[in-house]
Amino acid sequence: MEPIKILDIIALRTEINNIKKYFIIHDSSGYILEIDEGIYDILKKLKEEKNNKLTEEEKIKLNELFRYINELPPLQLTDDIELPLYILGGSLNISQACNFSCIYCYADRGLYGNYKPKLMNFEIAKKSVDLLLQKSNKVTIITFFGGEPLLNFETIKEVVKYAKRRANILNKDVVFTITTNGYLLTPEIADFLLENNFDINISLDGYRELHNKNRPLADGSPTYDVVASNIKYTLKRAKELGRFRGISIKATLMPDQVKEAYRVYKHIKKEFNPPIIAIGFATLSNGAMSKKHVDMYLKELRKIAIDEVRTFGELNRILFGDFVLQLTDIYSGKIKAQHCGAGFGSIAIDVEGDIYPCQRFVSFKNFKLGNVDSFSLKDLLKFEGQKYTPFNHEPCKSCWLKFYCHNFCYYDNIIYTGKITIPQTLSCYYAKEKFKIGLWLYSKLYDEYSDKFEEYLQKRTDISRVSRTQVVLSRTLSKTR
Repeated sequence: MEPIKILDIIALRTEINNIKKYFIIHDSSGYILEIDEGIYDILKKLKEEKNNKLTEEEKIKLNELFRYINELPPLQLTDDIELPLYILGGSLNISQACNFSCIYCYADRGLYGNYKPKLMNFEIAKKSVDLLLQKSNKVTIITFFGGEPLLNFETIKEVVKYAKRRANILNKDVVFTITTNGYLLTPEIADFLLENNFDINISLDGYRELHNKNRPLADGSPTYDVVASNIKYTLKRAKELGRFRGISIKATLMPDQVKEAYRVYKHIKKEFNPPIIAIGFATLSNGAMSKKHVDMYLKELRKIAIDEVRTFGELNRILFGDFVLQLTDIYSGKIKAQHCGAGFGSIAIDVEGDIYPCQRFVSFKNFKLGNVDSFSLKDLLKFEGQKYTPFNHEPCKSCWLKFYCHNFCYYDNIIYTGKITIPQTLSCYYAKEKFKIGLWLYSKLYDEYSDKFEEYLQKRTDISRVSRTQVVLSRTLSKTR
């Protein structure tokens, strides 16, 4: 059902498992309020210009709502909001080579357009670390990316040692993350990563048959059993070392596989029970993903939401990553001035030391920002996205989801629309429908587990260390209850 928009109020209705929920988003402040069906129906009458049919009781309720909304402090947003140039960290393409041949790889089997595989040497890695430490503030995030980064594990070990030493001299903290296909994540390597406080993101596309179809070795051999075994050891060891929270498993699905999303989620949850499960779409040519595919996936997300409610009492946490982001954003009341971190707080450095807005733009020479030998924060202005905020550019400026969108990606925009600031219409539809599912989940968890859910949200917002790369606009807490 389409949202009801009256002045700067957007009323939403969402239903899962025959349970209806109603909400208001206040467009001037970003506040989200849960309302009852009666208030929703009153707003619906107003929208249909049937206000002359309102009862006295309905008019009183409506006036109370408007009085409350008018007292909410508005965000001070302008079309020319200035965003500071800053870096929190960046990804090092430590390996532009891969031992896998994933069917949906956007990076040409990790080569990023190179004619042959290449590993980053230690000299370029050192310069990259020096740059990130110099340009960032108190905490520097270093992400090891590829290709498959563990193909260059010996260099990773040296980089970690060097980065920790330099950070200590500069009186800074350094945080490491790695994204890996998991095949080389042996106990020895897992121990090293965990002992050095790495956050570890592991790719696994669900159950054995699907994963082996999507993510075979370069010679076509299956990979599931090795990756699954390595994940189990890593999670077990992470619990022993108190690093469990830093592990996530991500599945990527092709359009014809989205109907398997709930099965993939349940398989990962049952077999591994990691802190976070992420599921994403493969970025393919325009038209590969249709509205039919998106609607199938949304149906799967509703099943996941129901499952999250069912198991929250036992697990005391939400596993599905998109919902975790959404729930904590709503609870914390933080409004981001950017929805994509590419070139805003984060950069990507390739094997040659060339710098790009993010790892997905590596090898796109027209998006090159500079090189580790000579780079200043002003070079970030070469990226066209620096001119853009959700508050100064259509279609985002007029969108009711602009405060909470997590589906805006500069790279995807280029692929799907050819324009860096214009998202695909289908992507916007998906983001809005997914958000409504998340709102339903937020309310339902409060209904079922009020105090326990509140405690979970407080912990999540307290521990959301340095993952955010966007500027955050200060605002009083948003409450939906």
